[in-house]
Amino acid sequence: MCPLAGRQEGRDTRRVNHSIRFAHPEDVLITTSGTASLAGLDAVVANLLDDPRYRPGLALLFDHSRLDWSGLLPEDLVRRLHIALKEADLIGPSRIAVVTADERIRDARALRTDEPSWQAFPDIRAARQWLQTAGVPVE
Repeated sequence: MCPLAGRQEGRDTRRVNHSIRFAHPEDVLITTSGTASLAGLDAVVANLLDDPRYRPGLALLFDHSRLDWSGLLPEDLVRRLHIALKEADLIGPSRIAVVTADERIRDARALRTDEPSWQAFPDIRAARQWLQTAGVPVE
């Protein structure tokens, strides 16, 4: 687990613990826990992109089921979701599945037509099933 914490621009950047697991060459599972913060979530994506095993085109499964989103404002959630998708040129995923109980994320919609295919799910089983419908092998 990689703990991340600090302060950025006067904002609270509570700890976001995470692990990155490459289950298959075509599948990455990113599991988070703790309290969500923009800086912590940005660091999770940065760690993923810095991992030497990462390459564009992998299917990403973010399991945020143990992450507390309550401290983020709705506009913070929109920024986090769509900044990550804007960075998709670097990330280059085939699909992104996000597991979360926070309905604000599940209700978010694409802002651009060129965003990668992504969807939020209430549980990891449904997320994996969605990835499999695209022909992405998952555990």
